[in-house]
Amino acid sequence: MNLKEELEKEHSLVQANRICDWAIESKANLKQLMKAFFGKEKLHAQRASWSAGKAHELKPEWFDSYIPELIACLEKPIHGSVRRNSLRMLQTMVIPEDLQGTLIDQLFTLLVDSKTESAVKAFGMSTAYNIVANYPELKHELKIIIEDQLPYATPSFKSRAKKIIKKLEEL
Repeated sequence: MNLKEELEKEHSLVQANRICDWAIESKANLKQLMKAFFGKEKLHAQRASWSAGKAHELKPEWFDSYIPELIACLEKPIHGSVRRNSLRMLQTMVIPEDLQGTLIDQLFTLLVDSKTESAVKAFGMSTAYNIVANYPELKHELKIIIEDQLPYATPSFKSRAKKIIKKLEEL
């Protein structure tokens, strides 16, 4: 498969699944997809992020080596889908201890920013909770950040927030 050509064809679920299926045929194919995901070409990054998110659902164990890059692209993503799909993956991953501090700082920043997309905040809350579960001293801070967002939040954010707050209270 010529990945560049496939990424440029169309933006559809069928095409995202096709690229995903190709990517999980081998780690070499996945490496090409992730290169596009983290690349400088906006269209390629956007479309690769969707397929990469789908590939992660099928082969999550293949993505551990990409954790540093997934965290790095949260700061200044080339497209919103890159941040969203990075967090979608990170929320289910075991984050190495040496990267947790950097990640939790970025997550707290994203959560308090009124310009952050609702889906990014939802995935960010789950990812932050997974880290805070290991550092209970941060649970109060995460709870305050989430509660401060509630009056202005979308229904999807509120739903996720209530679940996370309940879990925080049980820590």
